[in-house]
Amino acid sequence: MKSEPADGACQTPGLFRTLRTFPGTVHALLFFTLVIRFSYFMAWPFIAVIMTQNYHMSPIAIGGAMTSSALISVVLGMYGGQISDRLGRRVILLLGGAFSALGYIILAKAAGMGLFITGLMVIGVSFAWVDPPLRALMSDLLGDRRRRALALQMRYYLINVAAVFGPLVGIAFGLTSQKGTFLITGLSYLPFFVYVLLFIPAGTLLAGEQKESEVKLRLHQVTGIIIRDRVFIAALLCSILCTVVFIHYEAVLPQYLLLLNGEKAIKLITLILVTNACTVLVFQTFIMRFLAGYALPKRILLGGLIFAISQLCFFSVRSPDAWIWLTVTCVFSMGEAILMPNLNILLDQLAPPAHRGAYLGASMLSTLGIAAGPLIGGVMLAWTGAGVFICTALLSLLLCVIIFVCRRRIVARLQNTL
Repeated sequence: MKSEPADGACQTPGLFRTLRTFPGTVHALLFFTLVIRFSYFMAWPFIAVIMTQNYHMSPIAIGGAMTSSALISVVLGMYGGQISDRLGRRVILLLGGAFSALGYIILAKAAGMGLFITGLMVIGVSFAWVDPPLRALMSDLLGDRRRRALALQMRYYLINVAAVFGPLVGIAFGLTSQKGTFLITGLSYLPFFVYVLLFIPAGTLLAGEQKESEVKLRLHQVTGIIIRDRVFIAALLCSILCTVVFIHYEAVLPQYLLLLNGEKAIKLITLILVTNACTVLVFQTFIMRFLAGYALPKRILLGGLIFAISQLCFFSVRSPDAWIWLTVTCVFSMGEAILMPNLNILLDQLAPPAHRGAYLGASMLSTLGIAAGPLIGGVMLAWTGAGVFICTALLSLLLCVIIFVCRRRIVARLQNTL
């Protein structure tokens, strides 16, 4: 079934012509997303190494600290989103940018484990107060659904560009696994802070959509609205399942490769990570136009099925042959390129304009998958070995079942909000 044109990420006019219609502020926000994530990927993938080598923390302690930071993001994400709905995106973005710079500078300068963990908690606050409000601001500035979807696709594309080149630049300059890299990440937020301060207007930007006379709802009232929104909750559950499966690829697959062949694992892990990011970049470039005419549930179903197939392929491979693993990684990456940005688009389009910040803040619940995934995967890997990938395949199929069951309500909801 074809969707309405508004559901597509890229319809006529063409991609580049549509990009040229974006306001300058949206281009600036996309640029700052690239800069911030570039410095982030120079440091964050190696944070577990730093915590182990510098502070001699155990895997359980590291997992506890990372989970706590993620939980803070979840709790404060909705609160920050609701503030941005009431007072405007500017105030919460300024707070988030300031906390981000402070948190990363604390990580860079921390002399003890306690201060380092404090920095992690501050970053949990900052992520919740930068990412959802920034996405909500772009949606505010791009009124029509097609351009909003394209902006989210471009944002995901730029994040993957940063994921490819950030670690490579860090390695080239010897910055990986160095605490000083966090200082670079913290400083990268300062231009963003200055831009928001000077160029983002105060107050809400939803003229014509949110009347001044509209009753301002408290956080618990907005939370109740979200909880009763079964379609949004179903989409959010799919996003959580997606992050659980994806974090298994990042955190559990390397451990499995070490068990399979410790001598070849390090080189193989590096090749897999680079292959994944490059495949996503190349594949997403072509798939955006090809799938633009199909309804969002259909795209998500396709991505979920490819995810499930890739997990079964991971389960079946017992050889350390690099070409086999890289081929399976390409399959997984194609599913990722379809599934993750389209889930973000779906959550954005299901969010009512008056509560978009709070809804996108609630989407921070997907980080629960990132927080709990490594622990769940580690336990399953210890109990079942390669059977962990059967579990992730079943989770991928569960995602498909949820979307399939809710597909008619999702399409109806999107058509009603045109």
